[in-house]
Amino acid sequence: MAQGRLFRAQTWWLETPRLIRRWSIALLLFGFLLLALGLWSDMRGWWEGHEFLTNLVSSFTSLCFGVPAALLVFSHLGQAQEEARQKTRARAHAVQEINEFASALLEPFNATDIQQLGSKLRGMRANLRTVRTVRMADAEREEAVATFFMQFNDLVPNPSARRPIDSFSTMHRYTSQWTTMRKWQTRVTSQCRILDEEVRPRVTDYGLPWLAQNRASDMRQAARWLFMEGRNPWKPRAQQTDNGRDGSAMAAMSYFLDDLIGLCAGAEALASLYRA
Repeated sequence: MAQGRLFRAQTWWLETPRLIRRWSIALLLFGFLLLALGLWSDMRGWWEGHEFLTNLVSSFTSLCFGVPAALLVFSHLGQAQEEARQKTRARAHAVQEINEFASALLEPFNATDIQQLGSKLRGMRANLRTVRTVRMADAEREEAVATFFMQFNDLVPNPSARRPIDSFSTMHRYTSQWTTMRKWQTRVTSQCRILDEEVRPRVTDYGLPWLAQNRASDMRQAARWLFMEGRNPWKPRAQQTDNGRDGSAMAAMSYFLDDLIGLCAGAEALASLYRA
């Protein structure tokens, strides 16, 4: 405990501006010198009959002790106030960028907030897993695929298309929708980079909360993998047909949903930490 107090005192002293430390040391040394001189003179009775000089010297001696104390206290109060202002600014900046990230993430989707978007995506992922893994008759599979694309077309509207997407093998034809999604990807990855490289170091320096390491890593990975080769349903690797189904596009859609869900999870966690 004593070592801890000594360390805190040493840290407190080293954090004091150098000029204030030098003035404080000089004034304290001069104050002790005046104090010793005053006590020595008092024992010899020298101050008798020198009332004005006595008051002057005693006042100056008090200043030599009072000024360093005031300088040290007020300098740290000023630092604490400035740090509090910087912390408030860092939090406000974090809230702004987190809201900007949520806005960018929602932009092309038919969802009112990140929670609703995440809920829709998880429902679609569950339906897609059923289509990919559950053995069923062709008619049932066609119905399941139709249900999935009803959800998909509702989530990702495409007003410029003559007809909505109804199969995995035809998604690559919707070039205008892919152009929109590519612009969206640029904004999302850019905003994710701002959060990780600018906002995170600033808030952690001031002791403000941030994502747990595994959650932050998952969000960075989702942003990095978004629309990589084999993870883009609008540009699947190859047209590999398996019983009338495009396996590569279906797998790419599954990855796309996983990446989106990872981004939504990160956005939800950040929003819970920094509610304006």
